[in-house]
Amino acid sequence: MSQEAVEKLLGRLITDDVLRVRAHISLRAVCREEGFCLSEEELTLVGRLDVKKLDGIAETLHEGIKRFNGRLRDVYLTYYAGSP
Repeated sequence: MSQEAVEKLLGRLITDDVLRVRAHISLRAVCREEGFCLSEEELTLVGRLDVKKLDGIAETLHEGIKRFNGRLRDVYLTYYAGSP
């Protein structure tokens, strides 16, 4: 297992609101599209994560250390509807 790749993915899921929204839909697709080279075993294990729980962690982070400095609701609206 590539612990480094798993750690990078987890870090991005916590700090990148848009990536996390995409992961709610398909974590496998996110890994493929973003270039996270995870084995099948890693994908299976990471796929067991409750991504919704990461939303709560992400909301506690200071905006200065996040990739996207917006409200999570706006991210959902942007991703699903095309505009906030």
